[in-house]
Parts: sequence; structure tokens; C-alpha cells
Amino acid sequence: MRMSIAKGGAVAAATCAALALGAAPSGAATGPLQRAACEADGTQFYFVAPFSGSTCFKGHGDLDAPMTLPMWKPGPWGAGQNTGWFSYNDANGAEQRVYFTKGQTGTAPYVYIKHLHID
Repeated sequence: MRMSIAKGGAVAAATCAALALGAAPSGAATGPLQRAACEADGTQFYFVAPFSGSTCFKGHGDLDAPMTLPMWKPGPWGAGQNTGWFSYNDANGAEQRVYFTKGQTGTAPYVYIKHLHID
């Protein structure tokens, strides 16, 4: 059985595309930003709040409070494999932004998070 060159090329292209998709890391940001179950691979952005534990986020884009972001005052956070920023209002009501890069960790001030952006 012979395969035409065009059909063979299409099969090869489909195979390469499937392999490329399979090569993406499991924590890769592939969809819209949303809260997600925390994974142990360290790829997700997370906030840790006193008494409630970690809240993780997967994907890319923006989330605003109060509907999509936790309404707690987090402490430690980690960027995982992500870059972006989050914002909050300081004691004077002025909006502050914290920019983060891949692998960065920190401690958020004890304030409500208003917005999370992941590139």
C-alpha cells in the first residue's frame, strides 16, 4: 500500500504537532487564569493565607476581587513558573503593585488582594 506524498506530509505534520503539544510542561499556562487545585510540581502561582492554606492559580490573564480572588489577607506567595503582578490598596488607600518573575517568592502585606495578572 502506497501513501501519497501529500497524505504522508499531513500525517507527519500531525505527528509533529502532537509531539510538540505533549512536550509542554504539565504546569504550563495554557488557558485563562483561574483558581486551581494546587499541584506539587511548583509551577503554579500561589498565595498562602493564615488558617486557610494555599490557593493556587493556573493559566494566564487577569482576575479581580471579590468574585474570583480570595477575600483573605495572604502572607507568603510564590510565582512558580509565572511572571506578572498583583495589586492591593495600602493603609492610605493607594493602589500598590507587586511584580514577580519565575521562581520568585515573597510575603504579601496583610491586606486584601484586589487583582492578579499572570503573563
